[in-house]
Amino acid sequence: MSTVKKDLLVEESRAPRHACSVCASRKVCLIGSLAEPHLGAIAPLVREVSFKNHDVLLNEGEVSDHIKVVKLGTVMCSRRGPDGEQRPVALFGRGHVLGKYALVNHPNALHAVGLSVGRLCLLRVSELREGQLVLPALLGGVHGIMVRAFGGLADWSQVMRQRGLQRQLHASLQLLSKEQGHRVVRIPSHVALAALLSTTRESVARTMGQLEDAQLVRRVDRWHREVVAPFPEASGGLIEKG
Repeated sequence: MSTVKKDLLVEESRAPRHACSVCASRKVCLIGSLAEPHLGAIAPLVREVSFKNHDVLLNEGEVSDHIKVVKLGTVMCSRRGPDGEQRPVALFGRGHVLGKYALVNHPNALHAVGLSVGRLCLLRVSELREGQLVLPALLGGVHGIMVRAFGGLADWSQVMRQRGLQRQLHASLQLLSKEQGHRVVRIPSHVALAALLSTTRESVARTMGQLEDAQLVRRVDRWHREVVAPFPEASGGLIEKG
């Protein structure tokens, strides 16, 4: 896997001063949701960088140099288990904040990689501290983000406790819709979904077809789906492919 390298952060120019105020993700963004004058003080420090599929965006156990807000795209978060294996635990989208524990001098709890092309908005932690911008308003926003992140992890944990791959995949698409802010979602690769759901890509492909045949999920194109109906509870909720 590739990484978002430090030299890329230097090469990228700062975001235009007005960018946060007109950003489409402002309502779900830690930075953009700040009120004036705090937004005016912090926005000039924002840098934007792009990422692509498989880029490593965060390393578990390290104290991050940057707070990284997902502006566009999807990231997969994982955590190392007692056996030392790194396993996926959740998918997150716009508004999710990586490296947030650096503001309280704690290491990252998760590992994160890109699952699509996307963009991050970066704030260098040292610049925030040097400018005395680790303000109560910013910390309050971080605390709110943490609460939502814990809730998101619990949502993905529930997916794995649903009975059968059909339910799990249907629920995963619903959570992706929530993360991406659209009914029509860009789906990760079948390999990524299989890793998240502890199955095979062939099983994911077959199950996706079953959900489409049952008219619970609409296929828009190769990479986009829309959940159009809740999962049926009758007869145990199992779908037979005709």
